[in-house]
Amino acid sequence: MIPFDNFILSLVTYATIITTSLFFYLKYRYTFWQRQGCPVPLSPHIIYGHTKEVTKMKTWVGEHYANIYYNTDGYKFIGFYQFQKPKLMLRDLDIIKDVFTKEFSTFPNRGIVFDDKLEPLTGNLLTLEGHKWKVLRNKLTPAFTIGKIKNMIDLIDGRAQEMVTILQISAENGNQVEFKELLARFSTDVISIVAFGFETNSLANPDAEFRKVGRMLFSTSRETIIRNALNALAPNLIGILKVRSIKKEYADFFYNVVNNTVKYREENDIQRNDFLDLLMKIKRGHNLASEEDSKSIFEENESKEDFEFTMEVLAAQCFVWFIGGYETSSITLTFTFYELAQNLEVQRRAQEEIDTILSKHDGNLTYDVLQEMIYLDMIVSEALRKYPPVPNLTRKAVKSYKFPDSDFTLAKGLQVVIPVYGIHNDPKYWPEPEKFIPERFTEDEKRNRPQYAYVPFGAGPRLCIGMRFGTMQVKVALVRILSAYNVSLSKNMKVPVKLNPKTIPANPEGGMFIHVTKRNR
Repeated sequence: MIPFDNFILSLVTYATIITTSLFFYLKYRYTFWQRQGCPVPLSPHIIYGHTKEVTKMKTWVGEHYANIYYNTDGYKFIGFYQFQKPKLMLRDLDIIKDVFTKEFSTFPNRGIVFDDKLEPLTGNLLTLEGHKWKVLRNKLTPAFTIGKIKNMIDLIDGRAQEMVTILQISAENGNQVEFKELLARFSTDVISIVAFGFETNSLANPDAEFRKVGRMLFSTSRETIIRNALNALAPNLIGILKVRSIKKEYADFFYNVVNNTVKYREENDIQRNDFLDLLMKIKRGHNLASEEDSKSIFEENESKEDFEFTMEVLAAQCFVWFIGGYETSSITLTFTFYELAQNLEVQRRAQEEIDTILSKHDGNLTYDVLQEMIYLDMIVSEALRKYPPVPNLTRKAVKSYKFPDSDFTLAKGLQVVIPVYGIHNDPKYWPEPEKFIPERFTEDEKRNRPQYAYVPFGAGPRLCIGMRFGTMQVKVALVRILSAYNVSLSKNMKVPVKLNPKTIPANPEGGMFIHVTKRNR
């Protein structure tokens, strides 16, 4: 029998050996970039790497990566670590341009971990890679042509005018309005009618089923935290442990809604001018490109093979459009109104333009009428500059890549990060970036600024396919509200020194409250 003292000594010895071994193992892992010949200007934490602040939720991911970007000035690219996972941050706009476009064949994927067998809804255009993504992108691109989108504006305008009616009650009573919630309900109704062809009535009923699902999809859950941690530490375990990114009850609800709607339309021979109708045509083997004479974004011989466009694939595309249209549009609208409520001269100019152009067209709002509103477009562009919907973009190398004018070669399988939020708020490209200045987007200003200093929707073949639709949705809401009301910040609004695009400035009770008053014209 081992004496107790010897047992304790052995335990301490083993613990010391294990701890020391782990320490030196981690130290070795954190020399990965140096061994590759890549600069690492910032020292990593022994546990968190370069993500300590964001892991401890002391900052949000866009600002955190922006801080890394700001603190490494003078470098074209730098290595950093998400825990022990090596990633490369791109700082040079010419390199970013090459990664998005010229070298797209080397960086075609986003590198998002997903399992479409476990979660069919994750097999969508955002996450898919390689041949499947290429074929799907070619099939879906004609569904987002200007001609198709023009036909959807009446559906959006109807929901916008309903929102104005709801605001009228608040304006008459002199009440403040929680704009973030109102605009989320508007976006939910727009996406549901345009994508699925049915009314969710979220504007009239804040507790509508679709609104509750949308709210829950973007809430932070225990599963989300676990999945994010595994993605940083051991992404292979996600599939083994069957960790879901979407709660099964919400995934099932969404799939059943799409599946039942498709069945009903097929059985009753119903055709509607919406996104689901276009997806059903693709599922039946129709070539939408021939209808719009839309050219493939790839060489004709690149995508000869096909894959089955199943009900699961169809539902996944509806899902990604729902989450994309719901979240990005409502957040962009919320911050646009927040800025207009503070910058009253910008608001006045926008209203004058809207009044003048609408009067020319008897109050009718079409896609072409929107194109005449140049200053409104500048306002939306500046909102997307200051508050990009996706703060960081990623690309994953499918083969090794030697960076130009450098001895450094990036190995296959590694991921690069483009710090969009950091670039969009870099004073080198945007003097006084904290100010809201729509005039940054005059034609002269755009010509005099590097193109890739502004990438709110990405660039290249993986440019956001719903970009036109999303900006149209935002503009329609702005036109209808600003033509009827003035907006100003609530006196109770608590505005933080530095805004977080994911947490909306709030009053002490929560929410983003704005006063609306009827315009006297």
